[in-house]
Amino acid sequence: MAAGKAPAAKRKAPWVSLGAFFCALLLAAAAAADCVLGEADELAALKRVQDGDTLLLEDGRRVRLIGVNAPELAREGRPAEPLAREAKQFTERFLADGGLELVYDRERRDSYGRLLAHVYNHRGDNLESALLAAGLAFHVAMAPNLSLAECLSEREAWARSDRRGLWESGVWPVKQAADVRPGDGGFVVLRGRVRKAEHNRYIWLELDGPVALRLDPQGDFGQLDRRDWQGAQIEVKGWLVDRGSKYTSQFPQNKRWFIAVDSPYTLKISKN
Repeated sequence: MAAGKAPAAKRKAPWVSLGAFFCALLLAAAAAADCVLGEADELAALKRVQDGDTLLLEDGRRVRLIGVNAPELAREGRPAEPLAREAKQFTERFLADGGLELVYDRERRDSYGRLLAHVYNHRGDNLESALLAAGLAFHVAMAPNLSLAECLSEREAWARSDRRGLWESGVWPVKQAADVRPGDGGFVVLRGRVRKAEHNRYIWLELDGPVALRLDPQGDFGQLDRRDWQGAQIEVKGWLVDRGSKYTSQFPQNKRWFIAVDSPYTLKISKN
């Protein structure tokens, strides 16, 4: 898997400006030709882009990109997340000819019945890689579809180091575990310090505040002793799940919120 070189990417104008948006298309092009898993499993026709990471095919099937989470558009009374419109427009331009290639990983459908696939345009460029390099999506490594996790993680790191898109200061603030309150949930970039580590069926890391991380021991976490986690500063990307006040009333020893973590690519760990 070719890592490639990070495209030169110091932006000169605000991200939300039209010039910067089209610049992101060019910046991402250098990354899009890599993160290649193999030959196409299927050629498909695109009907429309639903949002940055979800596509509707002409045959009615929906495709969810593997390895990325783009900001959500406004729906059901909820406002759009930052750069959601830009992510959708980026995907529309990337797949502008309407044809695409699907490459499957180990698991082909999610719990919503959507196809899970790595998506390439007619030139063979990888959409996930391009979105991440442009800073218009977060890398989310979810087992068992981890074949391109290392490559995609590197593309996100490029965008983060150059503060592109979602990584620009103030665009998508990091949430502190200690600040989680009722009403919080959904996708977050969350930071906290490990106060307690336990290992049963999962590895549970209890953070400061009402949040715990549930790590799958099959995801290369199992080799670490719980002492390696104690006191560690952790940043995690994932979906914050609220188990509700009734749960904590029944199990007061447990944290009310948790984030499921399948892979170490989702975490940044520091002992500082």
